[in-house]
Amino acid sequence: MKTRIFTIIAAISLILLSGCEKGRFLSSINGAPYELLVVADKSMWNTTCGKELFGLLEKDMPSMPQKEPYFSTSKCDPSDFNSMLKPTRNILIVDINAKKYKRTAIAFSQNKWAKPQSVAKIVAPTADSLQSLIERRGQEILNYFVQAELNREKDFIYKQSNAQLENMVYEQFNIQIKVPTEITKYKKDASINALWLSSGATEARTDLIIYSYPYTDKAQLTLDSLMARRDSVCRKLIPGPVDGSYMGTETKYDFPIKKDINKNGKYCAQITGLWRVYGKSMMGGPYISHTSIDQLHQRIVTVEGFVYAPQKNKRNLIRRMEAVLQTVKMPEYADDITVTANK
Repeated sequence: MKTRIFTIIAAISLILLSGCEKGRFLSSINGAPYELLVVADKSMWNTTCGKELFGLLEKDMPSMPQKEPYFSTSKCDPSDFNSMLKPTRNILIVDINAKKYKRTAIAFSQNKWAKPQSVAKIVAPTADSLQSLIERRGQEILNYFVQAELNREKDFIYKQSNAQLENMVYEQFNIQIKVPTEITKYKKDASINALWLSSGATEARTDLIIYSYPYTDKAQLTLDSLMARRDSVCRKLIPGPVDGSYMGTETKYDFPIKKDINKNGKYCAQITGLWRVYGKSMMGGPYISHTSIDQLHQRIVTVEGFVYAPQKNKRNLIRRMEAVLQTVKMPEYADDITVTANK
């Protein structure tokens, strides 16, 4: 009996310790994904620098079929920043004080009042200096909170994923990826070495496309070339609901955006854009793709996530797909490649 009691006490202790940071017990974060609390003096909210700040955080995401902001923000005065608000998942603190600060600065921290929490603090001597800082480093602030949400999503996916489909992907493409548990359906096309994975949901569907082809030169990594390959694969792999209809890239109302990024320290071409079904259908939505070089096998590998959620917000869904793309591990990465986008 004593042994059993000791075991129970030890288990409880481990649970409590798992929520501790530097000897403190940390509660779980509050709020929904992509919600952000700005703690700033009320007198600043409607000033030029205040509007600049909130305009940055609430600006529309690119490559979306309808307007959706990067973050859903709320605000409070420092005097109202109490124990109920401190566990908020994302917090941006702004302090303007000429007596305390001689220059502007940004400090980023994790798990200050809760876990897993992301906090940024901006200090500035004047409103003008704050505005200048936002203009210079605003994207850095935005990226910090976006990546924090992507990391939370990845942590969740790593804990719960579809091992069967992950093994299927590895056997076909020799790459590792974490597939969310809601994605259970698949379709293969050996003739184009492509695989389509889908949740099959009718209201908020999430899908992945993976395909590879031989790598010959950098010209294959321009936006035009990558779009042409995508449309070729999708037309054959993903039919529309009406005979003769097929999935393709939307270019009339919004053109895809290509960004050259580093992924695991190596080159990756990221494209965000809209897809649509051609041929008597109104289906469409956002997509994001990562294209990398597999130097070991001299091939190009593209992994794409796309969303179909008619009459629903899609920000969190497409961000979930972006998190999935960040879990991809190639067998070997190419040396650094510099590619100039032609669009």
